[in-house]
Amino acid sequence: MRSSRPCFRFWAELLSLSRARSLLSYGDLMSFVRSPEIEAVARRILATWNRGDVETMSNLFSSSANLRVLGFDVDEQWNGPDEFLSVFATQSDEMPDWTIENRHAEAFEDGSIGWATLQSTITTPEAETVMRHTAVFQLEGGAWRVVQWHNSIPVPNQQVFGVDLTTTLGQLVASVLDTGRDLAGATGSEGTATLVFTDIVDSTILAQSVGDAAWAKIIGAHERTIRRIADSHGGTVVKFLGDGSMLAFASARAAIRAAVDVQRSCDAEPYAVRIGIHTGEVIRTANDLLGLTVNKAARVAAAATGRSIMVSSTTRDLVGQMEGLRIGKPKIVRLKGISDAHQIAPVEWE
Repeated sequence: MRSSRPCFRFWAELLSLSRARSLLSYGDLMSFVRSPEIEAVARRILATWNRGDVETMSNLFSSSANLRVLGFDVDEQWNGPDEFLSVFATQSDEMPDWTIENRHAEAFEDGSIGWATLQSTITTPEAETVMRHTAVFQLEGGAWRVVQWHNSIPVPNQQVFGVDLTTTLGQLVASVLDTGRDLAGATGSEGTATLVFTDIVDSTILAQSVGDAAWAKIIGAHERTIRRIADSHGGTVVKFLGDGSMLAFASARAAIRAAVDVQRSCDAEPYAVRIGIHTGEVIRTANDLLGLTVNKAARVAAAATGRSIMVSSTTRDLVGQMEGLRIGKPKIVRLKGISDAHQIAPVEWE
């Protein structure tokens, strides 16, 4: 591995169109689930890389001639296991003293296909370097093996494009609110929706306390529960956000009932979830929602506490009285990044 230049790969969420009865008909996402098994294999690959263990590496990578491995140097693309393992053995002899430490890993599987992303730190006598890794796996002989692996070193967008680009959701929200740009011109259709944001409180601390493998199982089960509840109330999972989710409903009442079911499902869990709900106009694209309604719903969730559901005044006025539920006393809050004060109110359930 020599001097680096960045490689960029963009992974798109795949959504199928179905459920035409819903106003926000996005269809069902692929039936992927979190995969602790693939995460463990991916971490083992990094450890094997560190040891220069050719024999073990040959068992972790596919024997197919279609195997592709990409490093971050301009010439580092190896096709097939023979070429990859040959160069791997040579580089292992050439490398100076170094260690690689995995910082984060997550993986998913769908049938016989899986994929993973990892972040690590490489330490040499001269420096520490952050690295990112992506991998595609397939089942071969009952074991997960790599069919594509890619190493990259992140660099500032300014260095590549000559300008700073938006890189986080927080920056995107701030950009939309600060510039006041009109999203009505965006490609997509307009409509009214009730959005539900869920978020696991203090997830980073909990993940560190239980370990990556256990946390992956917890998150996987939580996501399956979210999807089941949203579907049972006629809603759609727009996307999962690490330890949270964004759901869309045509009915405000259905959104609140779904939120209550999510909280009930977490009663026996080792974590607490906070939920925010807001109703308004959105721009629907092929696989996402845009607009100030999205930002406000996320901010309402951020203003909630663990094991609580907060709704905006707009949603509260729409639902009125609901059997078995009540909207509590509203309070005035300032939502981060949104001007003026806003009313939000708690949902109370038996």
